[in-house]
Amino acid sequence: MDEYLFKRLLFAGEEEEIKDLIKLGYFNRDNDKIYRTEKYQHDTEEFINAKKDSLYQAVKKLGSAEDMDQTMEMAGIKDFITFIFIAEELVEEGKFKKDPKKNCVLNQ
Repeated sequence: MDEYLFKRLLFAGEEEEIKDLIKLGYFNRDNDKIYRTEKYQHDTEEFINAKKDSLYQAVKKLGSAEDMDQTMEMAGIKDFITFIFIAEELVEEGKFKKDPKKNCVLNQ
């Protein structure tokens, strides 16, 4: 899964977008309810875990995420929204802590 598809899955809401993602196997529709599929769960989890690892390694090497462009480039993240999502996951896991000047640092 690439970052573009990940963001499409997170923000899917328009009917045409949902129809397209149903065709790709990420959602099912039952009457008027839309459900995530196992493929959705698997692919998003795999993407998130890979990006968490790469972002953790980038912050570890740089010492912080103060230089957002460099951090995102090292982590292979192109979009700020993806960066925030992944960094929040690492904060929740206790691996990062938020810092007002450096954005996030390793939680030691």
